[in-house]
Amino acid sequence: MNLPATLYLESPIMTDRNERHARIRAYLKQHKLDAVVLQTRSNFAWFTGGGDNHVASQEEVGVAALVITSRQVTVVANAIEIERICNEEPVHGYAQKSFPWTQGIDVAIAKVLGKKKAAADVPLPNCIPLPGDFQDSVRASLTEEALRQYRSLGRDCSLAAETVARALNIGDSGHQVEADLARHLLARGIQPFVLLVAFDDRLKSYRHPIPTVNHLRHHAMLVVCGRRHGLIASLTRLVHFGPIPKEISERHAATCAVELALWQATQVGTSWGDALKAGIAEYKKQGFAKEWQLHHQGGPTGYSGRDFFATPDEARLIQPDQAVAWNPSITGTKSEDTFVLRPDNSRLMITECSRNWPTVKVARRGETIQRPAILQR
Repeated sequence: MNLPATLYLESPIMTDRNERHARIRAYLKQHKLDAVVLQTRSNFAWFTGGGDNHVASQEEVGVAALVITSRQVTVVANAIEIERICNEEPVHGYAQKSFPWTQGIDVAIAKVLGKKKAAADVPLPNCIPLPGDFQDSVRASLTEEALRQYRSLGRDCSLAAETVARALNIGDSGHQVEADLARHLLARGIQPFVLLVAFDDRLKSYRHPIPTVNHLRHHAMLVVCGRRHGLIASLTRLVHFGPIPKEISERHAATCAVELALWQATQVGTSWGDALKAGIAEYKKQGFAKEWQLHHQGGPTGYSGRDFFATPDEARLIQPDQAVAWNPSITGTKSEDTFVLRPDNSRLMITECSRNWPTVKVARRGETIQRPAILQR
């Protein structure tokens, strides 16, 4: 990103940058550290407000690192990467440390750190592992600029999924549909993070159906997790050719009821374990008591596909402005969208279906919502 210095300093990105650095300062003080080193793609994107330090798309450790003290941020990258990172990513005003590509980045980081006591999010000599509360105390609550980026990402992911779903044809292979999803995402600057495609028997058999040569006959499930500016939005959409069997409709309705129970239990200050237990109870009420054991139910998200999966004994607390993606499923059906829980416990939807997508009404404890229905073709 190339902005004039005066404009950059007044931009929302700069405001967010100051907020993130303030969180790091508090974290350093709390843990009696002099510096943190961030090199994973997720943490690099979080701190820079959307920067991208990757080259190999399947690797989570980036080619540039940030060495952050209470007063300074230094970008560390080799001679191949430093110019692109500093010209194209939102790191304006940071110090730079370049080194020959024949050397390792760990040597350059060590020179920047000197004798400072530091924690790192990747294994580095003389650095302790980043303490485990980094996610909750520093990264969980999204900034206003991140929310803007996230909503835009969610709209584009939803549009890509719906476009492909409406273009499905009987006989399509899973690989064809995967390619179509990837094409629509990449055309919008979105990196496919997870793409799952299942048809018919595979949809009933596998909760994580990676795309195969399997061909569509009647029933399809498309799962999209797309990444842009480091943020990841997740959603699932279902399609059926011909009349939808009653059993599938009933199972989908039950899945949506579980989803609403999970949503309602997602409250600031509530433990993730207690929120999940509300969903487990609803599974039982709907007559599918054991289905939750066949697949994780989701949890906190944002700069990771899931920061962790919610389990019944998970004691960590839900944070204000934290991104959430629950994904309840009952064999043959699933429901999933991403939202951010605002401080007043309202939900800011990140992904949601368009007005042209059919919906099903779900009511529970005085709240009625519309959820994406199975698209009948």
